[in-house]
Amino acid sequence: MKVKEKTIQELEELDPSEVLRVYDLILFLKKKLPKPKRAGKVLAYLRVRDALKKCQGSLGEDILSGREERA
Repeated sequence: MKVKEKTIQELEELDPSEVLRVYDLILFLKKKLPKPKRAGKVLAYLRVRDALKKCQGSLGEDILSGREERA
């Protein structure tokens, strides 16, 4: 049995006051859950990729040489 079906079955066995508490909890959780911002992340990724495209040389080599200089 799926979780949603089990939850509905359990809800039907509760008193009306308990159902109201569960409903309040659901509303609270919906407010607290962060909204997915996937579209913004994709755009940021593309902007970084576009900026790196304009760079000459190897970024990996630059990072390695910077690490060697600090060591």
